[in-house]
Amino acid sequence: MTDKTSKSEQQSERSSRPGPEALYGVKDLTEDTAQRLANAFERSYPIKRLRGNQIASAVVGTLGFALFLVGLENAVADIPVIENGWASMFVGLILLAAAGVLIRRFME
Repeated sequence: MTDKTSKSEQQSERSSRPGPEALYGVKDLTEDTAQRLANAFERSYPIKRLRGNQIASAVVGTLGFALFLVGLENAVADIPVIENGWASMFVGLILLAAAGVLIRRFME
């Protein structure tokens, strides 16, 4: 046995669901929350301390860059085309040439 709902029940069910107008305030709410979070970080003691110390900022930046490079190396190692050293060098040269062409166009 299947239960069939009447059309009036279906319409009332649809009218109770939020529509696109419910999403208009979401962007403002998200931006406001992000701004409050950023302000909370700005006022925290460790962040003030890191910003005041150039050596600590350099260490944090260097560690972040190193971790990014390790992640990039691991991601590239999973690409089957460039597992070979020669293929990796060839793809690297192509990318360097493409970057050179883009820089040359920006300079014109």
